[in-house]
Amino acid sequence: MEGQQNQPPNGHPQFRQQQLPSQAVPPGLNPGNSPPGHQQQYHQQPIFTQGMTADSVIVQILQHLQQQQAVTNQLLQQQREGTHQQQEFLQQQEALFRNAMSSINFDPENHCTFAAWYARYEDLFAEDAHRLDDDAKVRLLLRRLGTNEHYRYVSYILPSTPKDFTFDVTVQKLTALFGTTESMVKKRYSTLTIAKTPTEDYVTFACRVNKMCVEFELKKMSEQQFKCLMFVCGLKGECDADVRTRLLVKIESNDDVTLEAMIDECQRLINLKNDTAMIEGPSGQVQAIKGGSHHHQRKFQKRSTERWKGSLVPEEVKKIPATPCWNCGAMHYSKHCSFRNHRCNECRQLGHKEGYCSTTKRSSKPVKQRNRKVSTKTIALSVGNVQSKRRFVQVEINGVPVRLQLDTASDITIVSEQVWKQLGQPTTVPATQIAKSASGEQLDLQYEFACEVSFNGSAQQGRIFVSKCSLNLLGIDFIDKFDLWSLPMDNFCNHISGVPVDVNSLQKAYPKLFSNTLGLCNKAKVKLVLKESCRPVFRPRRPVSYAMLPTVDEELDRLERLNIISPVNYSEWAAPIVVVRKANGSIRICGDYSTGLNERLQSHQYPLPLPQDIFSKLAGCIVFSTIDLSDAFLQMEVYDSSRRMLTINTHRGLYEYNRLPPGVKAAPGAFQQMIDTMLGGLSDTSGYLDDVIVGGKNAEEHQRNLHTVLQRIQEFGTWDFC
Repeated sequence: MEGQQNQPPNGHPQFRQQQLPSQAVPPGLNPGNSPPGHQQQYHQQPIFTQGMTADSVIVQILQHLQQQQAVTNQLLQQQREGTHQQQEFLQQQEALFRNAMSSINFDPENHCTFAAWYARYEDLFAEDAHRLDDDAKVRLLLRRLGTNEHYRYVSYILPSTPKDFTFDVTVQKLTALFGTTESMVKKRYSTLTIAKTPTEDYVTFACRVNKMCVEFELKKMSEQQFKCLMFVCGLKGECDADVRTRLLVKIESNDDVTLEAMIDECQRLINLKNDTAMIEGPSGQVQAIKGGSHHHQRKFQKRSTERWKGSLVPEEVKKIPATPCWNCGAMHYSKHCSFRNHRCNECRQLGHKEGYCSTTKRSSKPVKQRNRKVSTKTIALSVGNVQSKRRFVQVEINGVPVRLQLDTASDITIVSEQVWKQLGQPTTVPATQIAKSASGEQLDLQYEFACEVSFNGSAQQGRIFVSKCSLNLLGIDFIDKFDLWSLPMDNFCNHISGVPVDVNSLQKAYPKLFSNTLGLCNKAKVKLVLKESCRPVFRPRRPVSYAMLPTVDEELDRLERLNIISPVNYSEWAAPIVVVRKANGSIRICGDYSTGLNERLQSHQYPLPLPQDIFSKLAGCIVFSTIDLSDAFLQMEVYDSSRRMLTINTHRGLYEYNRLPPGVKAAPGAFQQMIDTMLGGLSDTSGYLDDVIVGGKNAEEHQRNLHTVLQRIQEFGTWDFC
């Protein structure tokens, strides 16, 4: 049979040798992606051969698929390696550019602007960094900004972020933000007034001239603009300030301005000023309190009259005299003067004001006294707190402290009768001098006496005058003797002098307060409160220099001997110590609780007094004493539950504080609260932490207040003073 002739003898189908056409190449092995020679080998090698079974064909196909998969994986690996190498190359390039560029520090006074910086590196961004994408360029640019400049730029573009802008837009914003704010007029004026400084050489000056001439932009400037600029630069007087400002605005806003337009603008402004003065009219006459030179006063009135006289209409001009009144200096005719019936305090003549005695003689007609009533009006003037502006000097006259007002206009030194009596009424003689006040009135000097005046460790002999008035003045005579002219006034005015205090009597009256042992407050203890959900902090000890070891050991022994600290073997809390040397040469050991404990403690909410609070309590006091509590914080105990948190880690092991140590966050508030409680109700007394100040209106009152404070302190425990 014909069908049987096509069967092989073994019963298997017979395959003919075939070769896949070129279009049967798998997509993954196209000629462009295959290695050289692989495609040719693939076409030459037959897939099926004669006599192969079906299983052999399947195995052969699987082998070819595996080869294709291997080639595909190899190509993908090469592509990934190429991408990774490209990324590394770009990162290296970015780092190289970043190291090659300096930081941007905005300093317009030294011409350090962003435009100047970018002009230096513009080619680097355009040529060398052209492979970087736009975002990478923005990142590279912003990383060159300083800390302050970056914060300013980020705040400037809010609510946007830096990544929202392209590189070109970022450059524009940085140029506007960190650019120069000089106007073109200022640049051109600076160019016209340029001059070489003594420290510049000729090359540096030439460079500066070249740069400023380029910034002048002469090519963009017309002839009319140059004329207008020179016109404005010539208006340097104070009277031209308003006109100069308006003209500068006109030059900045209009590029086509001409010199004729500038002149018209000046004339328009002058007309506006004249019209304003005409509408305003003459100002009301101001009567001033006598002071200064009458000659200058009359000159000022004359100039003032000439200034506003031109704005009056002709009818009003006729009513104004050519010269001021010779009786008072005001701008009216003498027949209308209100001082015609006034008696001068200087010459005791009738008809003129004080200071116009000589000018009254110019009047040819004698002043006739008229029997008519004169209406007098009293004006109250607010002169402010004059007393607070005066300066006083504390001196001793014959060994008695006296407070005198410094008066550089007084030729003599004057005291009142009350002060003379306080001096013990020294022997006097009738006054040999005649003195007048600043208003011209004669002072009633009763007598004078010789004395010795001591000031600032120096003593001088002189004579002091006694007056019935309450005047206590240090005049030029003793200012010259003590040579106070060359000294600053604050060095000798309000000078604070020490008053001797009998300390021995105080020590005998309050022996517990002046003992050498450390005191202890028996009215209160301090409790430390931790914040919620906080964990203990244990810090290692810090090394101590070998030279300081003996001194630190002695201080630790002293604190342990006074029961201020106690050694412990274990603690969850520990802080390193800080050794502080005092002014007297001794040391103070403090725990550095800023390493963890202070952050976990609740603040003791009690305010410290302000300087204004202390000054108000001591207002009016002139005698003061200060009390300094020795190791103030260590004189207060802490509760047992709080002592474990105050453990310190030293080179000798762990120690636990039994008293309140310095450096704890809650210590100042707790101690100030105890001080205010202790001093509550006491007058002329104030306390600030470990310093207590006691005042008094005089020495007796101060002594009484001092004993009251010491008695109150003794009631609160066995305190120790420095």
